[in-house]
Amino acid sequence: MDWFGRCVPDADALLSTYWRRTPAVLRPADPPVDVFTRADLDAVLDAGLLRVPYLGLYTAHGQIPDERFCPRRVVTGRPMDGYVDGRAVRDLVRDERATLQLRYINQWQPRVRALTEDVAARLGRLVEAFYFLSQPGRRGPVHRDDGDLLALQLGGAKHWQVYPGPADGHWEPVRADEPGPVVLDTVLRTGEVLYVPRGFAHTAAAVGDEPSAHLTVVVREAGTDHLRERLMERIVEGLALPGRPLDDDALHATAARLLGHLRERIAAIDPGELVESARPHAFSSRSTA
Repeated sequence: MDWFGRCVPDADALLSTYWRRTPAVLRPADPPVDVFTRADLDAVLDAGLLRVPYLGLYTAHGQIPDERFCPRRVVTGRPMDGYVDGRAVRDLVRDERATLQLRYINQWQPRVRALTEDVAARLGRLVEAFYFLSQPGRRGPVHRDDGDLLALQLGGAKHWQVYPGPADGHWEPVRADEPGPVVLDTVLRTGEVLYVPRGFAHTAAAVGDEPSAHLTVVVREAGTDHLRERLMERIVEGLALPGRPLDDDALHATAARLLGHLRERIAAIDPGELVESARPHAFSSRSTA
């Protein structure tokens, strides 16, 4: 299955024209609206095995406490917390118009996993996915994400506003109180895909008479911390030194060997190679709350 092609009808145009430059609406001929359906959602909720933090619920007042939809269970005589009760979730979605978020759905849903793996193979980066079911009318806060986004509209419609990217490399993936002028204002309809470059502020609200269901595919990018972690792993490879040198001479000799090893390892590392080795490990460090 060419999941990437079902999301991106013209890969060359995405990478040469839009990538990291400007948002764009994509209209694939065979959009992947079957990757996760409402029937799939119902099956997951009814199975009784879904646990937090894989699911979260939000209203205009903030995140709904897990305890409201995760009643305690007793399994083999032991109390167990964190299992999602599908009926409670549906009640909160209906009665409080809560937005439902399924987090890291690629880790546990086979078709979504296949889609993210295909996108990752084509783009050479870590890819994760999040599912949103939103009620019409409520708009989310303006924020930035630490990754390029492909928002796949699976059902209903959603009004998106996208703002410019950050001014420099010191930005944080948080709410953007002064995002600047709107650079794209569009209503995404079933089967359409929105590309949002990494760091571009954005907000969205379901519109119309039915809930909006969309899958956000996040293409992660390496940051300085990821480069630092991979560098530290690389420079200590093959290093075998005594744990407790016996005297001052041995301690100084060990220090000299350590520095010599580090110099050799650093001199052998290519910046491009370091970036490529960091990209598959560029997991987000943000809380799911």
